Amino acid sequence: MKMSGKKKPEFKFDLGSEVKDTFTGFSGIVVCRSQWIHNCNTYGIQPKELKDGVPQEKQFFDEPQLTELRKDVVKPERETGGPCPSVPSTAR
Repeated sequence: MKMSGKKKPEFKFDLGSEVKDTFTGFSGIVVCRSQWIHNCNTYGIQPKELKDGVPQEKQFFDEPQLTELRKDVVKPERETGGPCPSVPSTAR
């Protein structure tokens, strides 16, 4: 399968934004996102509330059914991705 000319995926919502599912009312913070082969963006949403004192599991939703409540509720402390420069090359 040739995928030349493809650019970096564009996502509607940033990591750390608070979003809400328009179908179920489920809301929380975008903690991960992915793009599937047919250009469907999916987001992992972590609820802010605890249930019986325990964090709830994140749920996954397609981009079109989400609305943004607030941007930058949680800001990443550093850039992520790629190999860690402090790890010896033999351990990668």
